[in-house]
Amino acid sequence: MNISNSPNHQRFFEAAEPLFTRFGYKKTTVEDVCRAAGMSKRTFYDLFKDKQDLLMQLMEVVVQQATIEWEAQNPEDSDPVARLNSFLDFYSMMVNEHPFMSVFVEDFELMRLFAERIDEIKVSRFGGTLDTILQDGVATGQFKAIDRQAAIWLVFGLLDTVYLLMPRVMGAPGPLEDPVLAEETRRFIFRGLGAVEEDDSASPEGK
Repeated sequence: MNISNSPNHQRFFEAAEPLFTRFGYKKTTVEDVCRAAGMSKRTFYDLFKDKQDLLMQLMEVVVQQATIEWEAQNPEDSDPVARLNSFLDFYSMMVNEHPFMSVFVEDFELMRLFAERIDEIKVSRFGGTLDTILQDGVATGQFKAIDRQAAIWLVFGLLDTVYLLMPRVMGAPGPLEDPVLAEETRRFIFRGLGAVEEDDSASPEGK
């Protein structure tokens, strides 16, 4: 997929994001998006194959732009533990600022479609960033020797479940609203990688 973030694309993205957030993917129609964008359906179909294509392109633009900005602030030669901490903050910030992402856990079919197109829509750069952090952490001895591909799936599986799926399914506060849950999620990831955060190393629990 070759994303062109033209002014017309941007108008549709800005119209669609709050609609997906408020009404969900299934209940939001192409007509709703066109009406909110003040654009015709003909223009919509000149830019997107269908509603799913709009959602995928929106996801790519959001993740790509956010990842590029994060990478600029966190050079690869910085400490892997500090970068992992920052990366987890980055994930939380992105989900908080773009709650439409929760639509991807609306149903199994949408999750399957997203998984099928994950390389095509290039959000795999997000996973590549985590992979670099893990690789550097293992190389410096700050993380234990791990299967990085498995670790990436596990980390994102945990984050997506705790931040996106469980609040929606359980109707209970997630990490964005519950700082204790957010901290325990972070600690779980660090300990699973064999790393200890600086705050933990000074406490009995962290030894």
